[in-house]
Amino acid sequence: MHADTGQDLKRTRRQLMKRSAFLALTCIAAFATPLATPLAMAQAPYPTKSVRVLVGYPPGGASDIVARLLSQELSKLNGQAFVVENKPGVGGMLSMSLLAKAPPDGYTLGLGVSGTLTTGPHLQKAKMYDPLTEFQPISMVAKAPMVLLAGPAMKYDSVNALVREAKAKPGEIMLASGAQAFELAAQLFKSKAGVNIGTVQYPGGAQASIDVMAGRVPLMIDTIGAQQENIKAGKLRALAVLDSKRSAVLPDVPTMAESGVIGYEALGWTSLVAPKGTPDAIVNKLNAQVREILAQPEIRAKLMSIAFEPWPGSPAELQRTVASEYARWGDVVKASGMAAQ
Repeated sequence: MHADTGQDLKRTRRQLMKRSAFLALTCIAAFATPLATPLAMAQAPYPTKSVRVLVGYPPGGASDIVARLLSQELSKLNGQAFVVENKPGVGGMLSMSLLAKAPPDGYTLGLGVSGTLTTGPHLQKAKMYDPLTEFQPISMVAKAPMVLLAGPAMKYDSVNALVREAKAKPGEIMLASGAQAFELAAQLFKSKAGVNIGTVQYPGGAQASIDVMAGRVPLMIDTIGAQQENIKAGKLRALAVLDSKRSAVLPDVPTMAESGVIGYEALGWTSLVAPKGTPDAIVNKLNAQVREILAQPEIRAKLMSIAFEPWPGSPAELQRTVASEYARWGDVVKASGMAAQ
């Protein structure tokens, strides 16, 4: 009896030890699985299927051309299709709101531009997304400098002459604006130069340029790419590039700083972004590929043909640019009274 009882106790102890060990392993697996999932995602081959690239503007525009050029080259490098999907609306911000809600798996990317990441959100009564927290920067792609233009009949041949005249006749000189970004650039110019220049609103840059070329309005601001043919033809005269340095497209045109308006910069740009939480391995791979693409002479030539200059950078550099530009243009919006009520 005593021997049998001893054997029974030993068997019971062994069974309890095995069960405890099984339960411990089960618990470890349960806790380890969620932690391993993001790592597995980051280390998995990418991409294994087609990738969407959301663009907030209709086909044929400059941003769409940049996105399609980039997507075509990414398709070649990855052996998977990078497909542009145009989602126009709300000044390009509809596409960004869709991107913010997409899964952070690298299969939905977006062309983030200065208007949708740094200026546009300040002009909306209700924010559609937070550009500082809802996106994962991948790389800057290209910049599109703006330019201050005068009609051919305008007597001013420099910014200095314009500023002198504007100060002598406050409120009399008018500037045509075909977009909110250009109006903000004009507001910044008035603030930095200390002048009072009026603004005439137009549905777009094409309509604004018609009146400026006809002499009905003396000035306008637009991107170089949108007006480079009119500049070459002598129908519009470039007074100053609004970048901090001269444009390779218009190398003979001075910057605002060179023209005496210190601290002025208004720059349009495009970037590649993803939903927040996209794995670092995917972000770093795409960043390296964007750099490789923009280093190709033929890609540079194609971008320059539409007055875009290649402008690659790290994810951290893009994040810093978005943060600083968002704060700067927020101040301009507040000072100008353009914020939505």
